[in-house]
Amino acid sequence: MLAWLPFTLISILFMLMLYACWRTTTKPIRLFKQLCLILFIWIITAFCYTPTSYNFGTQLVLHYIQWGPVKLNVIPFQQMDIEFWLNVLLTVPLGGLFIWNFPDLPWRRIIWLGLLTGLTLECGQFVLDLLVNLKRWVDIDDVITNWAGFIIGAVIYKILRRLPGFRWLQR
Repeated sequence: MLAWLPFTLISILFMLMLYACWRTTTKPIRLFKQLCLILFIWIITAFCYTPTSYNFGTQLVLHYIQWGPVKLNVIPFQQMDIEFWLNVLLTVPLGGLFIWNFPDLPWRRIIWLGLLTGLTLECGQFVLDLLVNLKRWVDIDDVITNWAGFIIGAVIYKILRRLPGFRWLQR
């Protein structure tokens, strides 16, 4: 039960953020953009900070380091199965939504934000696993795939907003 406490507290924080966004934003399209970003970040936290596991890949034996209750995979690309690619897809919408909300960011900052996304998710799992034993893996592949997914999402957004049917994305 204690393992669910971090996600419960994060959910309360996100509800407060949604309420604040709802109360302070006056333009409907801006409100929609902000709500989409906040809700999607909450969805990612549901995947990463709950004591649940999802296995879409094979049952390979990975070489890992055990640090207290935390299992660390520090060797990249040990298994590039469907789970690896699904992890890329997980953050594609985040990259697009982030750039939709902040369209004037330079590419250097977008690349750093993508890296920060992966590092934040994995460091959060590490700390929460130490504190409440989420039984999650901390994986260098997740940092790399989250980074790639964020950048791919930003690229897709930048391409889509220039197409005739998607000009509304520029608002």
